[in-house]
Amino acid sequence: MSNRPIVTFTSDFGTREYYVAAVKGVILEGCPEAEIVDISHEVRSHDLLEGAFTLACAYDCFPVRTIHLVVVDPGVGSSRKALVAEGPRHTFVAPDNGVLSLVYERGDVNRVYSIEAEHYFRRPVCPTFHGRDVFAPVVSQLARGIDGDRFGPEVADYVRLNLPPVRRQDGLLEGIVLHIDKFGNLITSIRPEDLGAEGESGARPAEMTVNGRSVSRQVRYFSEGEGEELVFLVGSTGRYEIAAPRKSAAQVLEARRGAKVQLRIEA
Repeated sequence: MSNRPIVTFTSDFGTREYYVAAVKGVILEGCPEAEIVDISHEVRSHDLLEGAFTLACAYDCFPVRTIHLVVVDPGVGSSRKALVAEGPRHTFVAPDNGVLSLVYERGDVNRVYSIEAEHYFRRPVCPTFHGRDVFAPVVSQLARGIDGDRFGPEVADYVRLNLPPVRRQDGLLEGIVLHIDKFGNLITSIRPEDLGAEGESGARPAEMTVNGRSVSRQVRYFSEGEGEELVFLVGSTGRYEIAAPRKSAAQVLEARRGAKVQLRIEA
């Protein structure tokens, strides 16, 4: 079994430009044995929530001690902090702008350090490309076994995205469309564990509503739906989603990310 350190990389860089290759090159220069796995580089430009969601859906599929680099950084060059966030299984390197919010929400981080030890940085540091000149050399040193506390002091005031909580009232759960995937499926913030939030036993989902349209058929997998029929199900993210098996549910429902979603429950 290989003992090569694994590094994942998520960004909004796309693949047309040189940015991804440059970051990988610096990581490999510092740790040639590292194995770098791309999660995605198609996060929409500057979209912190999409970056947070993309990382959250994939990071816990990787082995223990994997290092996850996330560069969605609209504040690059500013006074925003750069972070190393350590958990019991994984380590994360990212700007302090909320892109790690869904990791924090899961409780998978124990300590967070501000990256301030400049002698680890690539020189000269370009203020518009910290992914290459700050984050990548830090990742390479972590992959070589250096502990996170070597890079700077522990901090507790790191940034979290202000995501609305799932609310429960009068037999309804209210959340939002958290993400729309490339198939047009509406992935919501509501999870099965939210059904029993008040100790209610035997609660079951009956109907989902978005943009004034109700979807009443629950299925286990997409092809249980028929053609362009709207259905809802618990998807691979562990959240409820609305789908149209042969069409984009987002287009059918004219729904956007952030739209209010209701799930009616029955005892």
